[in-house]
Amino acid sequence: MAHGIERFFLLSYCLACCWPGLVARSQLRVVRQWAELDFVFPSEEAKRSAIAKRYYVPGNSVPIDVDVHHRQGAMRSRIFVTIPRFDEGRPMTLGTVDDQGRISAYPDYAWHDNQGLNCNGMTSVFRVAIDECNRLWVMDTGKIGEKQVCPPQVLAFDLSSDRLIYRHIVKESSYIPSSLFITPVVDVRRNGGDCSDTFLYVADVSGFGFLVLDVANDRTWRVTHRLAFPFPSRGTFTIDGESFDLMDGVLGMALSPPRTGKESYLYFHALASTTENVVRTSILRNSSFIDDVNAQPQSMNVFAEERPNQSAAEAMDRNGILYFGLMDPPSIWCWNSATEFSPRNFHPVAIDQETLQFASGLKIVNNLKGEQELWVLTSSFQRVMTGSLSSNRVNFRIHAEKISVLMANSPCAVPPKDRNHGHYANLISMKDDNHIMFRYGAVSYL
Repeated sequence: MAHGIERFFLLSYCLACCWPGLVARSQLRVVRQWAELDFVFPSEEAKRSAIAKRYYVPGNSVPIDVDVHHRQGAMRSRIFVTIPRFDEGRPMTLGTVDDQGRISAYPDYAWHDNQGLNCNGMTSVFRVAIDECNRLWVMDTGKIGEKQVCPPQVLAFDLSSDRLIYRHIVKESSYIPSSLFITPVVDVRRNGGDCSDTFLYVADVSGFGFLVLDVANDRTWRVTHRLAFPFPSRGTFTIDGESFDLMDGVLGMALSPPRTGKESYLYFHALASTTENVVRTSILRNSSFIDDVNAQPQSMNVFAEERPNQSAAEAMDRNGILYFGLMDPPSIWCWNSATEFSPRNFHPVAIDQETLQFASGLKIVNNLKGEQELWVLTSSFQRVMTGSLSSNRVNFRIHAEKISVLMANSPCAVPPKDRNHGHYANLISMKDDNHIMFRYGAVSYL
């Protein structure tokens, strides 16, 4: 019996055979792909109604994120995708993908057939996160386009039953009119089998900050810092010869793996930037931000060296290896956090000019054998932005492969012998309550 990604490999092979021009030039395998998204409606009448109301406009839907839930026994593993409502015509904003690539609303269509008219449903979801406690965390922005039609909310579903087990309506003091919460990262601070001590760190891409949710106490606060802002000089993107401008702030975020008695770190970067930043999660968990949203300038730190160009999503595996996409060339790279953040320590995982454009969704998934897998969602996002998207070509793809396969001959898997993951982040040293110094690279030895 297949225990993970193998469940999808036969379809991947068929897709490669049936789509002309798809040339595998990387170890990542295509699991699903679309020229245009196809949806499952509860009935033909529901579909006709959605089209009549312009809740469904064929060709308008753009997937952004992917996550995977591997299930025991005969139950099929599930691929989740998100489809944010940038404007009208998206019939559902979160769904699961079947073997034919059709998307069914999760947990059911009633949660989505509202287009902001029922705030008890889902309005618009950019990204989700599945945690080690078998919970699916959903960050609902509450926005359709630029309009805040519902308050932002965080939902959690028990994946064993697909029942809602937690809902938090974000209070107005925790966001601003421009806020757009798009990337949730789950921090389960387990004590034995207890999952109650959980925090969510959420990227506010256009409010240029973070939302922190303390689940146990059911409260949120906003955190702002200059490193959450975009860089104007990095706001132009060129992918496959097409350019567009997008001044997005913090988007990519990854949590370091837990180590007993050690601090954990949140790595993050703005979309319109080439830098990578890091902050101790203990700083974000400090509820004093309820009274003052501004983080101390030195509490978050930027690595000295930069990527060659912009990156969207990122994720870190249990060995402290960070995976991220680059826009040019379209590709996925790795960096071992035991080494200095520098292009000389970035190593390619997969490069493909056609299939790896704009990696907006990137997840580390644990399969039933305890192995880790890398899942990536890519899209022709530049054509979405320029209005040149065509259903005559493949526009959206989901890729996957086991980490052990990807890292078999990678320098990322061979860190310095005397260093653990997070080595350079760990060189953040608290001097006193009001001053934090960050030392990295050669400076750390002076």
